[in-house]
Amino acid sequence: MKKNMINRYLKKILKYLFKDKLNQILDKKNIIVVFRNGSAIGDHLYMSSVLREIALKGYKIILFSNYYELFLNNIRIKKIYKIGSKNIFWSFLNIFKGKNILEFRSKHEETKGKHFLFFHKDKKIHLSKANSEHFNLNLKYEKLDNEFFFSDNELKDWNKNIDLPFRYSLIQSTTKKNYTKNKEWDFNGMQMIVNHFKKINWIQIGKLDEPKLKNCSHLLNLNLRKLAYIIYKSEFLVTYEGLFNHLAACFNKKNFIIHTGFLPVEAFNYKNNILIENNKEYPCYPCYDINCKHHPYFTKKNIKIEKVIKKIEDNISHYK
Repeated sequence: MKKNMINRYLKKILKYLFKDKLNQILDKKNIIVVFRNGSAIGDHLYMSSVLREIALKGYKIILFSNYYELFLNNIRIKKIYKIGSKNIFWSFLNIFKGKNILEFRSKHEETKGKHFLFFHKDKKIHLSKANSEHFNLNLKYEKLDNEFFFSDNELKDWNKNIDLPFRYSLIQSTTKKNYTKNKEWDFNGMQMIVNHFKKINWIQIGKLDEPKLKNCSHLLNLNLRKLAYIIYKSEFLVTYEGLFNHLAACFNKKNFIIHTGFLPVEAFNYKNNILIENNKEYPCYPCYDINCKHHPYFTKKNIKIEKVIKKIEDNISHYK
């Protein structure tokens, strides 16, 4: 108790002494410090679209991220710092938050089992805007462009050493469930997609502990930069809402995204997406509930494999 009280007083003193001064110094040098600490990799990835807009306004960007590898070679960033997720430095960044030291994170917390977007006044906004609308930089959100930059050496190395078919498409077998299960459709449905499109060289991406699809190759547990390269070289993807969707947008790759009504479409949609959804039949759409006991039932009822296959067939005519 006493230690916590001392820490609170120390934070107040540091904030009083240095917050305004630090932000004023950065403002004079036209520098914006952006930081993000967290385990959701997709959140770091779509932050790139906001960094792009900040840079286009003429600011020099200093970035702190515990997934700094997503931003290597990024031409928008003056300096990147890698900090472990438990490093005390994050506490100092939070203390000094101000006009020029900005955290890429929604002002609204996940509470009462609801996704934070539920608490925004305007709920039909992209997640990148929801995490940065408090920046007060008059950013433009009309044209969202996630970005990922490879070095020439990376491209040469992987082109030589990663054995890939001349043409291939990517698919995931399941979605990440440690946050919510409400983005999941059907593993058997994903298998039926692979089985139906026999002429396609399918490669499954994801984690080693995820169920493996048959009749396809597997590239699992890739590091983030190799994963981005595999997506960059692919013809199209079939995914859920999440990291793969945000990465596909970096390269404008056609992505058939199976949307189960958890968040509004506007929250994650990009110009390269081909949405497969039946949201009008969800009584709870958009759901926002982290644990909605009715959601799996409505998802299996509303999204039929025949509709999924037809949507893909209609948009890849050269495989018919």
